[in-house]
Amino acid sequence: MAVIDILIPPACLVCRSRLADGQGSLCPECESQISFVKDNFCYKCGSGLNDGYCESCGETVFNFELSRSSMHYKAPLTELMHLLKYRGYRSPAFLMAEKMAESLKQYPEFEDYPYITAVPLHRVRRRERGYNQSELIAKKLARLSGKTYISPVLRSRYTLSQTHLHRTQRLSNLAGAFRVHKNWQVQGKKLILVDDVFTTGSTLNEISRELYKAGAQSVAGFTATRA
Repeated sequence: MAVIDILIPPACLVCRSRLADGQGSLCPECESQISFVKDNFCYKCGSGLNDGYCESCGETVFNFELSRSSMHYKAPLTELMHLLKYRGYRSPAFLMAEKMAESLKQYPEFEDYPYITAVPLHRVRRRERGYNQSELIAKKLARLSGKTYISPVLRSRYTLSQTHLHRTQRLSNLAGAFRVHKNWQVQGKKLILVDDVFTTGSTLNEISRELYKAGAQSVAGFTATRA
């Protein structure tokens, strides 16, 4: 046991109960509340279906081949996402990657996608946060799944946060924000594009457009959750 663990025993990130050795970031009770998306979703975008109708695909023509989300957007995952994106905690990214690696096995459509890449952050936002949470998730997921991580996309323009924008504003906000700077990494390849949250799909959509322009054979989105 490390000295720091004796002085400050590890605690669950959500309920703050003390963790036993080797328990990771969550206590068993909190971890048991994380649930996977398993059925009743749109084959194209992964959205939950309402009477067989996909509202998201009814409003947007998506560029990616398909998209899936691993877990339902509810507690304790919402608390972990907040810690990851706004409180400087990196460990939730690794837990999410582990869960995503589990759920990846249920999607045979990803089997022939050998490459993983992440939604990039602009250098200013990365400097503010200290890391790119989607990159942390994607790199760990690549290691766990035996796929190859590549980083061919840059966020070349600083944009407003997408959090409080509606669908139309999100699309215009991201226009021209990304570019592929390593075309040779994507030409003829099938890639899984990883992000933390799928909200409207505008980020995955814009990056997919650029990847196809650079010569990618196919792009599929995979996110930790869907808001």
